[in-house]
Amino acid sequence: MASDPKIKPLSKGEGLVWSVIGTLVSGPLVWGLLGAFLDRKFETEPIYLVSGLILGFVMSMYIVYVRYGREEIDIKNGGQS
Repeated sequence: MASDPKIKPLSKGEGLVWSVIGTLVSGPLVWGLLGAFLDRKFETEPIYLVSGLILGFVMSMYIVYVRYGREEIDIKNGGQS
């Protein structure tokens, strides 16, 4: 039997990039789907879909800033606020 090739774990930078990409994609996807559902339920034009997409983009960027942006600021300031 041939041995299975060992899978290298992602480096810290690569994992961080994929985490940020996942967050930026999942926000508009989830909120957009919720908006599309509400549009079908209330039989409206894509008002809720567009609102959901915008809310998803804004929230996902905010989450990325809170998770990763503040961490960089704290490190540069020596942990001080």
